[in-house]
Amino acid sequence: MTETTVKITGQVQHTPADVVISKVKELINSGVLKPGDRLPAERKLAFEFGFGRTQIREALNKLEFYGIIKTLPQSGSVINGLDINTLDGLISDVLNLQSYDFFSLVETRVVLEVNAIRLCAERRTEQDIHKLEKALENYIKYYDTEDRVSHDFAFHRAIAEASHNPVFKAMLMIVIPDIMTIYQRDRICVPNIAISDEHAQMLDAIKKGDGERAAKLMTEHLQGVFDFAKSKLEIVN
Repeated sequence: MTETTVKITGQVQHTPADVVISKVKELINSGVLKPGDRLPAERKLAFEFGFGRTQIREALNKLEFYGIIKTLPQSGSVINGLDINTLDGLISDVLNLQSYDFFSLVETRVVLEVNAIRLCAERRTEQDIHKLEKALENYIKYYDTEDRVSHDFAFHRAIAEASHNPVFKAMLMIVIPDIMTIYQRDRICVPNIAISDEHAQMLDAIKKGDGERAAKLMTEHLQGVFDFAKSKLEIVN
């Protein structure tokens, strides 16, 4: 029998934001930055690292998302109070995520999100519903701006949180940011008001406690990106 090999094309490449993250890691490893230290302002980091402020902001958002830094009101970004080895390991993990291919990330996302929304419909609280309504409201407000991707993600993150399964939430918080980064880099996620309608339908199913309908709607919602990712697969016999 001939063995079939699946070759994945379109591997995730290191972005300027990843380079910035690597440089921050170097500063931590060299002792220039220590846990509790405040990072230089975006403008200064852009000048020192040779990137635009957009790339700097993307890197800082990713570092904050994974708990490596935190932003304090009127104080800027601060390195979280973890020991150096823990910080180094966290940043390495964030950068190593880039070795996963796009299809595997999307396939994992579909499995996780379909099950997360089913649990969300069963377990959501009134506070969860409020967060989902706010996330939907923000997406509708900003759907035709560059902020639409982050607001789209905020809605899906709220569903994961409302599943009240911390493992689902943690795993989604690993894969979704990298998918969103690829969306933005390759301009896959264009303004589309229909997405807000799909979000609204999912929220309605969640409110009614209809987990099966919610799961079906999520499957349909993610079908486009799944098909796109699958089209990147190249089967080699």
